[in-house]
Amino acid sequence: MMKRWMSSLHARLMLSLGLGWVLLVSVLLGTSWYLGRDITRETLLVQLEYQAELLARTVEQDVLTRKASIAKLAAEVQPVVQQTGAVQQVLEKNSALLTYFDALVFAGPEGFVEADWPQAPGRQSLDVNQREFFQRAQGMRRGFISEPFVGAVTTEPLVMVGYPLRDEQGEFQGMVGGVLTILGDNFLGFLQRHRLGTTGFAAIGSASGRVLVHADRSLIMEPVPDEYNAFIRQALLGWEGSGESRLLAGVQALQAYKQIWAADWIVGVYLPNDEAYAAFDRLWWVLWTLGTLVILGSLPFLWWLLRLLLLPVQRFATQIDSINRGEQEWLEARTSLTELRSVAKRFNALLYSQSRTQQDLQRRQAYLNAVLDSSPSGVFLTNLEGKSIYVNSAYIRITGLEASELLGWTWLDYVYPEDRPKLLQYWQGAVAADDSYEIQYRYSTPEVGEIWLEAHASPITDDQGVTQGYIGTVRDITERKQKEEAHRWAALHDGLTHLLNRRGFDEMMFKAFDAWQKTGQPAALLLIDLDHFKPVNDTLGHDVGDIWLIKIADILRERASAQGAAARQGGDEFALLLPGFSVNEAKKEAEIVRHQVMAIEIPESEGFSVTTSIGIALLQEGDDSVSTWVKRADEACYLAKNAGRNRVEVKSA
Repeated sequence: MMKRWMSSLHARLMLSLGLGWVLLVSVLLGTSWYLGRDITRETLLVQLEYQAELLARTVEQDVLTRKASIAKLAAEVQPVVQQTGAVQQVLEKNSALLTYFDALVFAGPEGFVEADWPQAPGRQSLDVNQREFFQRAQGMRRGFISEPFVGAVTTEPLVMVGYPLRDEQGEFQGMVGGVLTILGDNFLGFLQRHRLGTTGFAAIGSASGRVLVHADRSLIMEPVPDEYNAFIRQALLGWEGSGESRLLAGVQALQAYKQIWAADWIVGVYLPNDEAYAAFDRLWWVLWTLGTLVILGSLPFLWWLLRLLLLPVQRFATQIDSINRGEQEWLEARTSLTELRSVAKRFNALLYSQSRTQQDLQRRQAYLNAVLDSSPSGVFLTNLEGKSIYVNSAYIRITGLEASELLGWTWLDYVYPEDRPKLLQYWQGAVAADDSYEIQYRYSTPEVGEIWLEAHASPITDDQGVTQGYIGTVRDITERKQKEEAHRWAALHDGLTHLLNRRGFDEMMFKAFDAWQKTGQPAALLLIDLDHFKPVNDTLGHDVGDIWLIKIADILRERASAQGAAARQGGDEFALLLPGFSVNEAKKEAEIVRHQVMAIEIPESEGFSVTTSIGIALLQEGDDSVSTWVKRADEACYLAKNAGRNRVEVKSA
């Protein structure tokens, strides 16, 4: 139905205009979406940077206030630093500082907490010598903010605002510190609960890469997860700015970063894209709905307008149908449109030229068919894709197929599967080089069975030398191939036993030797010499001797199976090649052969017996040629003969 509808010019123009109209509206909407989203993104990033700036300033002011408070407290503790009770009184006197801190502590120069306020069980005498904040105080002369740590008493994540105490000679006398609970009721706790919209949040990390504040409490005290976000890695190095990247949860988010230099922290604010662009996306879907309604509303008008404009073309189409049916000879331009009148004039000229060309082609085709059909060889024409477009009667007779089965690409289905890749390779190579090709391949059809064909094809070129297709001839060479195969078989086999002769067996040994060199596949060679065979020939005659040879050949043929090879190398000498066999396996096969030969019974040779002397040699390290291998097997056979015959010997070196 769709194909029939698309055959109409009206439908195609309607489709083109409709698609153009849809494309125009879509481009406008898409551009609006892209620009609007980009503007929204830049606006939101500016707002996030402003929000991060406000948070950074607020936190920095809070930090500076607390550092100043601790510095003032240190100045009060310094005169009484040697008096533990006096230090405790100073801390208690400064209870007002507990609006800034969760606890005040004093640690002596040995790293033990000597005073704290408010006092907490287990805090006094606590050893903080290995804590980062105490080690840091030992090396500093001014206030500092520690790395986050877990309190030994409260087991909560904490931050220490510390100040070192030193005497006039600069000797370290301990430190005063204010403890801040990260999740407490302070500016850090405020940031912990701070949200941007519904899902946005703020976070703080130390420049050393430790999380202090995060919406996900499980991340507090953990290393800053920066492997998935390049902006975080840059912020840890001191960068300030904004951008869009992935959060740990896997969602894309807008984000901004500011440095809190007073504490050596970084504050980051994050707003997931789903929330950031929610309002814009709703607006865009409204615009898209309106655009869709405009498109759908305008299509019927475009359909009616095109139908009206194409009425003259429809009348032309009706006349052309009449010409095709033979009801009308020429196209009549009954229209005022100049373009259609010009088309009618050229169409009529084309009809006249086509009529003359058709008559000429018919004469040429009749002549060509007569010439090609008179050829005794099969003739075919193909295009550059290999599609057969003509076959003569000789081709049909050779293959036994109908012309319809040889045209198109069907002819390739009858090429023997093993020969098809080679034929395609020759064909593609010839097309690529604009050259001819000649090939022999097997063809199999139900009518004539399997036959051998010889094909020769040459390119057909036009006046400019461009190849348009190929013309080729096909000959049936089945009889010649059969003779060649028979000659080859006779050249490689013994005429009496039909086993391989010496030449054929040499080919098999060379293949086994090559496989051993390339893959290490073992192979066993058995040289078999018949014992007491000459008396059979001399006494009973060669006819009886031939019966013995044939029966022995049958035994060897059976033992060779599909992987091995058996041969009669001349007279009463035989050989057996067993690829993949070990020494023990080869000896077992040799014993089977020996016993089966002993068991042969021939009525005509009653009173005579024939046994075998068998020499075995396996391929081994040091064999540099087949002759080395054969020589070793021959020596083994010689040993079997000298040891009394009717036995098996193995030669390994």
